Amino acid sequence: MYLIKEEKRTLYQFLALYLSSSFILFAIIAYLFYEKESQYFYEQSRTQMQIEASRLSSKIIHAHMTKSKFSLDWVVKHFSDKIGFYDDKNQAISSNIKEKIDFSKQLYQKGNRLILVDKSSFGHLGVTSIVIEKDGVATFVKNLQFKILLALFFIYIFLAIIGYFLAKLFIKPIQQKRIQLDNFIKDSTHELNTPITALMLSVNAPKVESPKNLERICLSAARLSAIHKDLSYLMLDAETVKPKVEEKLFLNDIIKEELIYLSLLAEKKKINLSVEYKDDIYFKIDKESFVRLIHNLISNAIKYNTVGGSIDITLEKNSITIKDTGIGIAKEHQKEIYERFYRATNQVGGFGLGLNIVHKVCEAYGIDISLTSKVNEGSTFVLTL
Repeated sequence: MYLIKEEKRTLYQFLALYLSSSFILFAIIAYLFYEKESQYFYEQSRTQMQIEASRLSSKIIHAHMTKSKFSLDWVVKHFSDKIGFYDDKNQAISSNIKEKIDFSKQLYQKGNRLILVDKSSFGHLGVTSIVIEKDGVATFVKNLQFKILLALFFIYIFLAIIGYFLAKLFIKPIQQKRIQLDNFIKDSTHELNTPITALMLSVNAPKVESPKNLERICLSAARLSAIHKDLSYLMLDAETVKPKVEEKLFLNDIIKEELIYLSLLAEKKKINLSVEYKDDIYFKIDKESFVRLIHNLISNAIKYNTVGGSIDITLEKNSITIKDTGIGIAKEHQKEIYERFYRATNQVGGFGLGLNIVHKVCEAYGIDISLTSKVNEGSTFVLTL
């Protein structure tokens, strides 16, 4: 439960960091876009108004100089925006602008209007100031703000959805490791419970020293020892997995020693365990590492075998072959069997550590390991030294 809460907290932290950083980034982009667009709108409006004012000023000057007719009322009536012509006392000669004009400013905004005051006519035809009023400026800005905020909202929603799936993808390996760890804890409880219970029953049995009882104690103690050794081996640092070895070991003898205990396990399941020593094999390897390697492969062959099945072990030309008639491993699981805590089946107990240890030892000492397996037919592991 604690690990699930930690996963959720990690997921929320990732989402919060992703969304907050994304929001800040897009908010800055939106602000800069707003500034640029509003500035462009103002500049464009000012330029257009100034061009219109300059064009009218030129016509007024030309009409005055050539004494030709020029109707200010006609311009006011047909002009696209509001316009007014004012004399030197700022009195309207002809205008459709009703608001009071601030003649001290050249360009200013008042509410929803942008007002330009142009004095380039220089009093010709009595016109000192040409005032152009463009409406809808504030409306444009509000619409621009609304569009930017709406776009920002939809982008943020889109990013939130993408972020959620990215976070789920990010957290998936952690969830898998958590599930594997949960299974490891459950399996370890079961695995340890079996030999411990057997030991307790054997110790409290009426005939403690009977051969059958002593055999049960021996098997249980050996099983606990094997579990302890596997766990201890995995606790080693990467550098200590491959210690310095000064001499080659005679592997045939080490396998014989291990089979003393393993053959008892095979007998319990009525498995025929045969060994053929065709060649003597010497190899420079730490003894404990090789014991863990061969022990896990053979014990797995026993554990996942069928009652009355067989295991054939062959030592020949620097290779060790372990062939069983067990339940086999499906092809889609064969690439993952060397991962820590991974178990391809729940038919029998286990930690999911054995083949991980096998892989570590093979990798550390340059041993090539190959697997051939078919479901319900058996598996064959070949170690090439």
